[in-house]
Amino acid sequence: MIELSYELGPEFENQVISAILTDGAFFLRFRSIITPDIFTQENHRCLIEETNKYVRKYKKIPSKHILIECVRRATYRDKGGMVEIVKHAHPCENIEYIRSRVLEWAKWSAIDRILKGFTDMSETTPTEFAQQLEKASRIGDDLIMEHTNLQYGDTTDVRGEYIPTPWSWLNSRLNGGPEIGDLCVVLSIVNGGKTTALVNIAYQALAVGKFVVYFTFEDGEHKIKRRLLQRMMNETIDDLVKDPIYTRCRRVKFLKETGARCEIKDLSSRRSTVEDAAGFIKTLEETSGRKVDMVITDYADRFRAVNKYSEPRHALREIFEDCKWLARNLKVIHWTARQANKARAGKDIISIEHASESSGSMESPDLVLGLGRTLEDERLGRITLYLGKTRDAESHQRCSLMVDFSRQSMLEME
Repeated sequence: MIELSYELGPEFENQVISAILTDGAFFLRFRSIITPDIFTQENHRCLIEETNKYVRKYKKIPSKHILIECVRRATYRDKGGMVEIVKHAHPCENIEYIRSRVLEWAKWSAIDRILKGFTDMSETTPTEFAQQLEKASRIGDDLIMEHTNLQYGDTTDVRGEYIPTPWSWLNSRLNGGPEIGDLCVVLSIVNGGKTTALVNIAYQALAVGKFVVYFTFEDGEHKIKRRLLQRMMNETIDDLVKDPIYTRCRRVKFLKETGARCEIKDLSSRRSTVEDAAGFIKTLEETSGRKVDMVITDYADRFRAVNKYSEPRHALREIFEDCKWLARNLKVIHWTARQANKARAGKDIISIEHASESSGSMESPDLVLGLGRTLEDERLGRITLYLGKTRDAESHQRCSLMVDFSRQSMLEME
């Protein structure tokens, strides 16, 4: 008998279970190869069987609460142990490592089963034995080789779903607005209007009934909510606090009429990664039963890079690559902002080459907008919107906007 032992250890198996229970996207991607028979612990095998059973029946991932109820109603020897596993499952900090090794784990587990099954090599031919080993070694290759092709006769619309921006001038150049899966960046100096621009973008998405998640590292949930209300009602802070009941009624009416939803999450208490933000979004979608359409991060360079770098520019590059991954993986439009060089103060043109610390971080975004103001613009309440980068239209164009920071409005000049 030929024996092979290839295990990444019980701890790795526990981490895979945690990833499955807390990351719906992870489970959906690797569901075909993470089968119960590759686990050594019976409770883990039973949890995978129960999760698969639920997905087959309801076509969606069960929440922790639902999975616990399914376990309690079923006939398992160690229900208490399974419930404890589900309760204490938490998002994995090293999810990228698990993704990179889970394919190897599935392949070697299948090979191990084949080798252990041949107690007598005379029962099979060398050709059959080789074919089974080859089949096991190809497990999961379809996940690596996922692709699409260009075939004559396809009628798929090349223009994907998009969400318009607040500015018709920009929408006309983007054929309606940024597409789902795009990473968009607003670039400006300190106090140059970055947050105000993001608030206007969020308001426009809410006005067309979208689900917006707003991550903030600076202002906090209360201030961002107040800014959104200022833009929604076109009122100053003093106007809002004069009649809070009227303000609340208008807010509720707006959200009810549009069908929109907005969740604001403060990340200033700790250094979160893009993976943390993605986990929050997936949990929110699971609990709300609704797909998130737009994510706004104020600001993305405050995220913590997963890897450690000696120079900030390398960390920033990784962060923005992860932000792009978030947009594509979760099928959302991801808007964020970056600070421009202080030398651009008083200038009307701000573009990708003016990104502070790392212009390389501007390789990942699909759209980069610059906000610049001269002294004359400040006097007249104007701001210049500059199209610094776009993949689907002509760049290096600009228009003037009227800005009123007291009401958080940034409107096109008539």
